[in-house]
Amino acid sequence: MNGQEEEGAIPFDFSPYRDILGGVDGEITSFETLNRFLEREETDGGASGDGFRRLPLQIMRFDTDWKKIIRHLVWQACPKGGQRQPGWVRIMARRRRKMLLVSLLVAGFMFSLASGTLFPDLDDHEILPCLYAALYLLFTFLATYAFVKMVVGYRLARRGAAGNPCHPAHRAREPGPEERCAILYPVHHEEMHRVGAGMASLIETLSQDVPEKLHHYDLYLLSDSTDVRHVLTEQATLYHLRQRYPGVTVRYRRRAHNANAKLGNVTDFLRRWGRDYACFYVMDADSIVSGACVHQCLEMMAGNPHVGIIQTSPLPVLRQSFFGRLMQFSSHLQGAVFPQAVEALSMGHGSYIGHNAIIRTDAFIKHCLLPDFPGERPWGGRPLSHDTAEAAMMGRAGHEVWFLADVRGSYEELPANLSGFLARENRWMQGNFQNVRFLSADRVQGVHRETLLMGALAYFMAPLSVLFMVSSVYTLAHLEAGMGAEGTGELESVRLAFAGLFVLAMIFLLSPRLIALAVAMRRPVARQYGGRGRLLLSFLLEMLFAFLLNPVLMCFIVKFLLACFRRSSVRWAGQQRDDAPLTFRSCLQDYGWCSALGLAGALGLVQVLEKQFAYGATLLDHLSEGVLSGEALLVWFLPVIAGLVLAPFTAYLTSRTSALVNRCRWFLIPEEESEPAVIRCLKAALVWLGSCFPPADGAILRHALESPLFYVSHYRQIRHRRAVAERLLPAIRAGHELDRRSLLLALNERACFVALVKAHFQAQGYYGL
Repeated sequence: MNGQEEEGAIPFDFSPYRDILGGVDGEITSFETLNRFLEREETDGGASGDGFRRLPLQIMRFDTDWKKIIRHLVWQACPKGGQRQPGWVRIMARRRRKMLLVSLLVAGFMFSLASGTLFPDLDDHEILPCLYAALYLLFTFLATYAFVKMVVGYRLARRGAAGNPCHPAHRAREPGPEERCAILYPVHHEEMHRVGAGMASLIETLSQDVPEKLHHYDLYLLSDSTDVRHVLTEQATLYHLRQRYPGVTVRYRRRAHNANAKLGNVTDFLRRWGRDYACFYVMDADSIVSGACVHQCLEMMAGNPHVGIIQTSPLPVLRQSFFGRLMQFSSHLQGAVFPQAVEALSMGHGSYIGHNAIIRTDAFIKHCLLPDFPGERPWGGRPLSHDTAEAAMMGRAGHEVWFLADVRGSYEELPANLSGFLARENRWMQGNFQNVRFLSADRVQGVHRETLLMGALAYFMAPLSVLFMVSSVYTLAHLEAGMGAEGTGELESVRLAFAGLFVLAMIFLLSPRLIALAVAMRRPVARQYGGRGRLLLSFLLEMLFAFLLNPVLMCFIVKFLLACFRRSSVRWAGQQRDDAPLTFRSCLQDYGWCSALGLAGALGLVQVLEKQFAYGATLLDHLSEGVLSGEALLVWFLPVIAGLVLAPFTAYLTSRTSALVNRCRWFLIPEEESEPAVIRCLKAALVWLGSCFPPADGAILRHALESPLFYVSHYRQIRHRRAVAERLLPAIRAGHELDRRSLLLALNERACFVALVKAHFQAQGYYGL
């Protein structure tokens, strides 16, 4: 309108902009005077491209010659004089040797006992019975080893840090002025109200727990987003955090090319700001960490210069869907036992899970910048699950990696439904397969080699379980007891042996859950789960759904394996962070094949058993004294069949939020019974940020153009880009609509951003701009 009033026009009010800047009444009367003021008073304010000293990085290299690696492994296994290892290494190696020996002895005893009952006719060398025997031995050993590790590990972990002289907490000290820590939040198309609330809760608890140490920490929001709406929510989050917490440095960096996903994002941070920080603390978009937890980790890093990574054990919280609460309850229950056992048995060769962990910056830069593997995905390219490999490379360089389950105040959120859980499992599987190639690196420690190898082999347990079920059906259906005429004494001994094997197998399979339940049933702990009665009921319900879900997981892992071997790859993308339920149509599409497979398996099993009915009395028939006939073998496979047939219904129902479950307080966790301060801060910050700006699928562009706070903060954040302005300014001034890529460029160039804001207000009838 060129400053001329017209009928119906509205004079533009710059007072909100003056209020944000403070003390400039009368000076700002147009966007031109506002911009001149901002440029004159401009500070760095964490602006993109300012405040960093570029650091040259070098990707690690290692020898991949398998012959050399085998020779190295043999040499490493030989005792060497004159080499003195840390005390905890010798203690850990001795513990693991004893556990392995005990597991082998128990598994061998059970196999010898079973050889006379379950598969006495191995001399015939039939393929399926021999396969059944081999798989029985394998699964028995794995279950026994897991049981022994759990028992020994938890017994050792009960001593706590005080009973472990090697624990990093014993040498913790206050960090010096130069020992600063960057807290990284890598994001990619995330729901920024939740991410921003996590950042705000950390700042709040840092201010409450260690207010005098706040200067040690800077927060970084590292974006890989390409959609303009998500980018605007990230920038709005940044500006509101800076306004609310002016004493804390919060920086924002968005990469124009999001190569190598989170790994590339962190590497980009290290290149720009790595030399400024002794350590960096890695978060996920759903991480919730208290200030006391972060500072405790920094104190341990300051006092233990040989430690490269300290990984906390994040507990899942905040889920309301049935599936989420189910997994949340199970993780909390077993989290009181399993992570502590891992800590006691791995010690300084622990695991790293990629988030809620503090890392020594210079050690990571020197030893953990992983290379691209030759070939195409899923086997080649940059590693997907790089965290396990990074821990192995840190240990390879002589630095310790500690998984500390006793550090409190670390939380995360689990997937809210089965589909989200399976998508995450698929990414982990392909990443773990890639990590096998790191076995060829020399000097990788034995425990890290075991972690890398077992991380990949664990996924082969699913197809092996299928083979085990098929071979067991064949073997049990064809075994002819024929012992009735030989006297009741032999039959009674076989019956007792079979019962003993069954009881031992159940103990070993269910031991993690039973040990965790026994620990939680103690009166002080049980109150945190709503009391013993509610705890026991929740435990039984969780067991029931575990029986239904495990066959589905097994089938999907087999499907993922087949896709992986067909060279089908997955990509890193934003995850569902809320409790939105699945539609029944999508469940039928995704899980209908499981139902068909379950029905086909049931029909096939019935046909096999009907054919064997005339074959004679089966082993089960003899052992149960006629209660279980040949057809009753179907009962033993009912959990598998039911889990597959009901898969679409299970996925659909568990994705929903159950008012009954929440009202009855089933699957209660301690953080719901007594809410930690960091979670209270998170909930309050969610309400606050929700009132500040709309979500990415809302009117975020309108907010970016109309909000005075966004304009003032954003103008200081961005800079002039002459080439972008020359290309896009004519189109903006002519009123042409920009595509999303051009709009993103325009919003991050000063002249174009100002032109967009003025065009937006002019379209609404304002003058005096």
